[in-house]
Amino acid sequence: MFYLVAISRTNFGELFVYSSKEDIEIGERVVVPFRNKRTIGYVVDKSESTNVFIQKELIEEQPERIKEIDERLDYMSFLEPWRVQTILKTAAHYGSGVGKYYDLCFPPKFDDYFILFVESTNPLLNIQNMKYEEFKKIPSSKEYIRSGQVRIYRDFESRKPRPREEKYVSLNISTDTVSALKLTVQQSIVLNYLLLNGIAELGQLLEDTEVKRDVIVQLQNRGIIKVSDSNDLSCVDDATTNSRKTMLTQEQSGVVENILKLQSSKSSISRLSENVANAQKHLLYGPTGSGKTEVYLEVIDRYLLFGSVLYLVPEISLTEQTLARLRKRFPELSIAVYHSYLTDAKRVEIWSKAVKGEIDILIGPRSALFIPMKNLRLVIVDEEHDDSYYNNHEPFYEIHYILDQFPVDVIYGSATPSLDSYAQAREKRYHFHILKERFGVELPDVEVIDMRDEKKISPSISESLYNEMMETIKTDRSALIFTRRKGFSRVQCAVCGYIMKCDHCDVSLTYHMEKNELKCHLCGEKKTFTSTCPNCGSTMLVDRGTGTEKIEKELMYLFPGRKIGRLDAEIIDEPKKMKEVLEKLREGELDIVTGTKMITKGLDIYRIGLVGIVDIDALISYPDINAPLRTFQTLVQVIGRSGRRDKGKAVIQTYNPGNTIIKCAKLQDIDSYYDYELKLREELNYPPFADMIQIIYANVNITIAEETIDVFSRELENHEELYISMLGPSEHPIFRVAGKYRYQVILKTSTVEKLLKTINTIKSKYPGDWTIRVNPPNI
Repeated sequence: MFYLVAISRTNFGELFVYSSKEDIEIGERVVVPFRNKRTIGYVVDKSESTNVFIQKELIEEQPERIKEIDERLDYMSFLEPWRVQTILKTAAHYGSGVGKYYDLCFPPKFDDYFILFVESTNPLLNIQNMKYEEFKKIPSSKEYIRSGQVRIYRDFESRKPRPREEKYVSLNISTDTVSALKLTVQQSIVLNYLLLNGIAELGQLLEDTEVKRDVIVQLQNRGIIKVSDSNDLSCVDDATTNSRKTMLTQEQSGVVENILKLQSSKSSISRLSENVANAQKHLLYGPTGSGKTEVYLEVIDRYLLFGSVLYLVPEISLTEQTLARLRKRFPELSIAVYHSYLTDAKRVEIWSKAVKGEIDILIGPRSALFIPMKNLRLVIVDEEHDDSYYNNHEPFYEIHYILDQFPVDVIYGSATPSLDSYAQAREKRYHFHILKERFGVELPDVEVIDMRDEKKISPSISESLYNEMMETIKTDRSALIFTRRKGFSRVQCAVCGYIMKCDHCDVSLTYHMEKNELKCHLCGEKKTFTSTCPNCGSTMLVDRGTGTEKIEKELMYLFPGRKIGRLDAEIIDEPKKMKEVLEKLREGELDIVTGTKMITKGLDIYRIGLVGIVDIDALISYPDINAPLRTFQTLVQVIGRSGRRDKGKAVIQTYNPGNTIIKCAKLQDIDSYYDYELKLREELNYPPFADMIQIIYANVNITIAEETIDVFSRELENHEELYISMLGPSEHPIFRVAGKYRYQVILKTSTVEKLLKTINTIKSKYPGDWTIRVNPPNI
């Protein structure tokens, strides 16, 4: 039998033919000889004739020599055939090394935690739970395998973390009486956690809150909480149980009914069809605070009867609050989180449970999509418009394209959908579900301040915004102040005009006051700040632009004695820290928080009464074809953080109040802006009406870089039938990064897979640093 294999951890787009006398499943991991080394590979197809691979266009010609597969690694496939095919299509569409996509389906250091075991299927052969390494020493071991007299399997070994106690903790008193209790700080932490989650698994509570077990015993002895066995949920307080499920509005109920009716009319969710045409793709579109999450939860409740659910969020920092909401609604189910901040052992443990069907709901960012969950029936993509769903490094991919190949139902949800999803829904390729009203409260009022006529009371804050902030915090509500960048500011000499720039990149350095350093946000270079201009020696250095640190300092000056917080990637480097800031906001411990785009994502905190947007013009004018759309989405999302319980307000500071983006954002008129953007893109052959491929070549030698991209482009012109138009070659807008000079070519095409094959063939003649991205979120 001949097998087609993708080589792990390589940039090869091609597949390689091997042979074996064993019957190997599609999707299995194998060890093969490759370039004089034993290398892991993935079986993606098999046939008795290599001509079949040529007919399927998986290889172009007959291989000159066919080597044998050395070894099977797992003796089973963890990947369903449809998942194997989806990854093949993804690799062809995005052009990265095909083996790297299959690598994503397994956690790091997978083989360090799984051990291969052997047991006999023949009752006359007494082999039970023997390690495969020992079994191989038996002279007839290969014959036993070929004849099917033994079963080989992988199992989680002793290095996995100790299992938690299967105990659950819940409140034993009415929530109305909690505020009257006299509690220690640690006891308060536990009660706040339970108020948020409803019921919690004991080990998870101890891990999340970091309180000592004695605190649980103290609260249990006082009768404030109950600790019960996992199989006895009857002890949960009725008030807590009832609060798990929110009554839906008529509008929400209608959407839930339509989603479930559409699904049941085409295929049964009790079985998974490998025909992608039977899968239902939905776009749930409604303003921020319209109750999209409640719709998700109601639909999930139905799908859980037949299998598992994957719940994707755009950022790791959002996993904690999503986990809390799901645990509150489904306390009796197995719910887990998977992301890169977990330890290797923890990721392997969760992966193992998901593959064996021991996890009902898995939460995670884009990487969780690749976990081969057993009986997967539904995928929720929350805030589906977010750029974080594009993997902006090798291997490149975007989850919408992958999910469109899945034979699984998908619900995409957003207040500001991606333009492609919006177009798909308008053209009835996705089912369109619309929530028109906010859940229980009106959308916030939006005021646009013309900064050309407005008085400033600090470099970034206008008098009108200051007054609104003062009124908000007087009413015991919090304010969010959005700015586009982290750090303090750029530094410029007031005498000669010199701007502090990175030595390796064509960008200015950002000053970070807390560490007194200048930092490049592209290559990571850091310099200790000195107050002398390196160009003229002047000490007259001034700050230009606005960053979160600078805003934070201004707010501390304007609001002395008030509690000011900050949310950006510099201080929120793990989900736990994000959770801490959000808890402080919920508990009223922060009056004002400033942050970057991070504050636009999924924050649902009723205390926020005001949102201020102070630096939007720079986003609108950024040289990127997607900048206008991204700015509009950001504005709408930021505005929507205000007034989640009582009506709120948003203030936009701008020097261009007549801009279409700002006018539509003020009115929350998504349809008008999207229609305007789609019409413009259709005229220009921009996505979603054509695919765009960005090709970047970089080299430390500027002459080599320029000559290489010129020669490459001239060769590409010989294949003009494969593309609509070519832009460039030209210097990349950020010409120098990490010491390398960058040139780019941009192609518009309707035959992306064929064009990528040609691009890869041509570029293979010219060694160097190539980056090829299909429909990247920023160009």
